[in-house]
Amino acid sequence: MHRALPIRWSLSRWQPWALIITGVCLIAVMHQAYATIYTEPDLQVWWMAVRLWLDGIDPYGPTGDRILGTGSGFAYPFPAVLFCLPLAPLSLPWASTVWALMSLATVCAMPFALHDRPDPRIAAVMLAYFPLWASLEEGQWGPALLLWGMLSCFWLRKERWLRSGAVASLVLLKPNVGLALLAGLVMYALHTGAPRRWWMGLACGLLVFWVGTQALAPGWPLEWFEQIRAYDAEDQNRIDAASVVGALAGVIVVVSAILSWRRQKSALLLAGVVTAALLLLPTRSFYNHVVLLLPIALLPLRIAIPVVLISWGVLIVPAVSADMVLARALILYLPLAIGLAAAVRQIDTHRGEEPCAS
Repeated sequence: MHRALPIRWSLSRWQPWALIITGVCLIAVMHQAYATIYTEPDLQVWWMAVRLWLDGIDPYGPTGDRILGTGSGFAYPFPAVLFCLPLAPLSLPWASTVWALMSLATVCAMPFALHDRPDPRIAAVMLAYFPLWASLEEGQWGPALLLWGMLSCFWLRKERWLRSGAVASLVLLKPNVGLALLAGLVMYALHTGAPRRWWMGLACGLLVFWVGTQALAPGWPLEWFEQIRAYDAEDQNRIDAASVVGALAGVIVVVSAILSWRRQKSALLLAGVVTAALLLLPTRSFYNHVVLLLPIALLPLRIAIPVVLISWGVLIVPAVSADMVLARALILYLPLAIGLAAAVRQIDTHRGEEPCAS
């Protein structure tokens, strides 16, 4: 017994060093990958847009379009430029590394922000979700949208109404994905009876997002809409609910959301609305579906595990069918829809234990 104490004390001394060494190795590996393998991530577009704006060049204008080289201009709202300002002084590999670290930190923090008594194992499970790694490869916006959605839920739980509502507006940094998160947050606020201050915070956030930022870039919404109209990416306008499997998943999710409303399971209502809305939005690529980690984080661990593991089936489905809409519906949405239905049916979940409880 007496010999065990020094061993435990020695282990506790080395734990911080082990974490530091692991963190340094992770950063080194990620930077090397972005410097030598993933040298042209999508992050390059808004990283360059920030630098153009700081140099006095309109990223929405013809000069910005030519320098960005996307063929469709800068297809993001101007607040995305402001959000990426800290990345401007960095080289692209370091900017990509910082973005990836932010993404991983957000995913690991989500269970602790959304649950009063989280199971730490679910963070490790969420890290195994295929769309997360597709997002890290491209340096995409999904994890940043998860960050703002997570913070809005966390502050709503802490009854920081104005702060929660204002942050909810930032999920529109990529509207064709963020609208799903915003719909879920609005329905959650309605169901939990959020006070007027939450709605005031949301209104102020939207006002600053769409109007206030025009003090820095006058008329950017009109220029952005023009870029969106010119955006002609392949498969961009197809929605995942268009397939038979997607429609089936949508029906299951909608029924689960209705039952969640009636049974006062607000967190599962949030998960259902986010999933249903994403089914109806033109999300196109697998990396955009990283936002489904929010509904997954609200599921019980034993349900979340198979939903996450099945997501890697996207590597197999293309060998059977070239229809990516069907692949996403079959591998991402249907398992999640079944998981939501199973979670709603659980009668031993007490309201006091519900995540995101306000």
